[in-house]
Amino acid sequence: MRVAVLHQSLRGGTERAAERIAAEFESRGATVGCYPVTNFDAQFLLRADLLVIGTWTDGLFGLAARPAQIGKLMSLPPIAQKKIAVFVTYEISAKASLAKLADWAERQSADVIAAASFNRRKLDEGVGDFVDAALAALEPSPA
Repeated sequence: MRVAVLHQSLRGGTERAAERIAAEFESRGATVGCYPVTNFDAQFLLRADLLVIGTWTDGLFGLAARPAQIGKLMSLPPIAQKKIAVFVTYEISAKASLAKLADWAERQSADVIAAASFNRRKLDEGVGDFVDAALAALEPSPA
């Protein structure tokens, strides 16, 4: 399985989360590429079985929280019909931001199969569960 982990990071927290997610997929046998959304291997993305896309949460003290710089995600190759897992990093609250990122992916006609938020001070918490959810959603259902 090929997994492309893409991140939009401001101060490095989302990049560190992406690296942890990539390492977790790798530990489960996946071939993984981890890239900033502004500098990725287009061929790897096109051949990936799963795209993991993450960004940080923007908003003043959790008010009007939204996925940061979502316009940069528009530079990605088309993600229609791709299996996507999304994540956001946050300091105060990620509820609205995560929902908006998943909504963005669905508006691109992607199939969002997993979503998670990671507190920037506790980036390791929940990574295994996020990867478990994505892998379970990728497994073919019994006939």
